[in-house]
Amino acid sequence: MTARVSFADRAKRTGAAVAWIAAFSLVGGASGWALSFVGPEPQPAWSLAWTSFSGAVGFALATWLVGRVLDRRSWAYLGWRPRTGVPTGLLGGVVLGVVMAAGAAGLAVLVGGATVTNTGDWAGWGTAAVPLGVGFLLAALTEELAFRGYPLRRLADAVGAGPATTLGAIGFGLAHLGNPSATTFSTVNVALAGVWLACAFFSPGGMPLAWGAHFGWNATLALGFEAPVSGYVFPSPAIAYHAGAHRWIDGGAFGPEGGIVTTLVMLAGTAALVVWSRASRKAEPAA
Repeated sequence: MTARVSFADRAKRTGAAVAWIAAFSLVGGASGWALSFVGPEPQPAWSLAWTSFSGAVGFALATWLVGRVLDRRSWAYLGWRPRTGVPTGLLGGVVLGVVMAAGAAGLAVLVGGATVTNTGDWAGWGTAAVPLGVGFLLAALTEELAFRGYPLRRLADAVGAGPATTLGAIGFGLAHLGNPSATTFSTVNVALAGVWLACAFFSPGGMPLAWGAHFGWNATLALGFEAPVSGYVFPSPAIAYHAGAHRWIDGGAFGPEGGIVTTLVMLAGTAALVVWSRASRKAEPAA
């Protein structure tokens, strides 16, 4: 009888979580889509920033309306009051993302035979970097709100943090399956990135750490190396990136995220976050 009650209770909690997440996704997706039609057509250089702004506002609205107002969850629950504080968490995440992306791109050059050439037009790089940087910052926030944040925490309440992280990571990987030059390998790596970012979200750094890490990773690949980001190329006037001959190492046209260089970096970064989170919990004073 106890087992039946426990199973029924878990099924009920899981069903409720799925319903809340579906409502969240509907509000976030619909409002972001509607906002994308407001205002004049952006200049090509700012198209990523405007699209990402619409998505970020949409899912921020969903977080507030569904998560805070309707489901009555606190900002701490949603990851926005981390123990590190918001500025420290965000900056720490950026540093983490930069280091890991530089490691993956560096391995692609050293081991995979990829090349990074300095063309010298750094004045043009600055002009291109500002709108792209804003775009990457907002795109990272959009994906963190949509895939981590309220959905991940709500699902974790029902099935546990481990299964919720796994399910969220699978969804994150599949969401990138339609990207240019995507492969099975790249999908697995993006799913591993989902695990990494979920560990960041559940860490003392919370949502700011996950947001900063996501931004630092994408911005470093594109602006620091001109490497493709999840299959998309963002041309730089100052740097030229060319993949090596072995796609399984450096990811080929998909970028480093499609090769084993990212697999290794993601595993290392995830392990570091798990160790940090466990050490932080042990250091907490007993209640």
